[in-house]
Amino acid sequence: MVRMKKKALIPFLLCLILVPLSGQARDTLLIFHPTAYNLELLEQLSEEHILDLDGIHVLGVFHSQEAYDFSRSQTFLNDHPDLPFSLRQIEGALHPSTLFEENACSADFKTLFEHSIGALFMGGPDIPPVIYHEEIHLLTVVTDPFRHYLETSFLFHLLGGYQDPAWKAFIARNPSYVVSGICLGMQTLNVATGGTLVQDIPTEIYGIWQAEELLVLPPDQLHRNYQGMIHPECPEPTSYHFHAVRLENEGFLSRKLGIDPSVRPLVLSSHHQCVESLGKGWKIAAGSMDGRVIEAIEHTEYPHVFGVQFHPEKPGLFDPAVVHPLNCTEKISFHDRINGSDSYDFHLAYWKYLGKLLQMQDH
Repeated sequence: MVRMKKKALIPFLLCLILVPLSGQARDTLLIFHPTAYNLELLEQLSEEHILDLDGIHVLGVFHSQEAYDFSRSQTFLNDHPDLPFSLRQIEGALHPSTLFEENACSADFKTLFEHSIGALFMGGPDIPPVIYHEEIHLLTVVTDPFRHYLETSFLFHLLGGYQDPAWKAFIARNPSYVVSGICLGMQTLNVATGGTLVQDIPTEIYGIWQAEELLVLPPDQLHRNYQGMIHPECPEPTSYHFHAVRLENEGFLSRKLGIDPSVRPLVLSSHHQCVESLGKGWKIAAGSMDGRVIEAIEHTEYPHVFGVQFHPEKPGLFDPAVVHPLNCTEKISFHDRINGSDSYDFHLAYWKYLGKLLQMQDH
């Protein structure tokens, strides 16, 4: 596949936010960090009727200084011209010292909010600890700072935070606005509102520095698959690991998804960081079985704002044809692991709920 040069992409990226389809205005859902992979995920969830995006335009938002080559995203869109997807590049200067105040991107953030019904924040690499006023742990790896600058600053503008108690949050003008974060996305929701992170779960929570020691822990205390560290000679195993979570009785994952809070669904995780202190406006919606890792949060004031630490979006959860190496000798089908169980129903219910929220917005 031939990649487009970035220069050829610029006129497209600076197009209008709302893109009409067949002459009809469509509502817009923002997705931040719109890699080709993330756009394909949304396409698959929609095509398989897992997430209802009927009548919704998806706008991918990214900063010009992000590390990813977004010409790959444009190539994906060129190859799928019927998709109601487009891209928007943000150019304004961002720095850790200006994220939680009026800055060069504030006008763009306001326009994005006013012309959309919700925003999705996806998984990814570690947030620069300077954003939440901590020094860098030896196992923290920052690879894409401007992605985090963009997403935390937009979310502060949207939700407000402890950084400035007087800030007038955009969402107060539209309290039904939908915001969902997955893994890094949930961590970003928390940091943007003044919360902090555990920078490495094994060392900071369990006091473990060796992979061999981690692998003898009960499965529900593991939050990623560490087999690849022990057997580097093997084809790289998946980093994803199933473990159970405990739903809060009054949390959205039980109350709004219609899931019995006694259910302990298996979820798919691949992370070494997690929420430490909660940012402004959050409460816990789910936790790990030992109560030491926060697995989901929801906003106490805005009913359609929430995040999960696990990965309900992985294609293999819904497609039995997708198989991953588990270790040197075994493979795993995420679908087969949970198919026909409460865990599978839980994942479907998550996406049905998100789709319902989006369809409830005024079209």
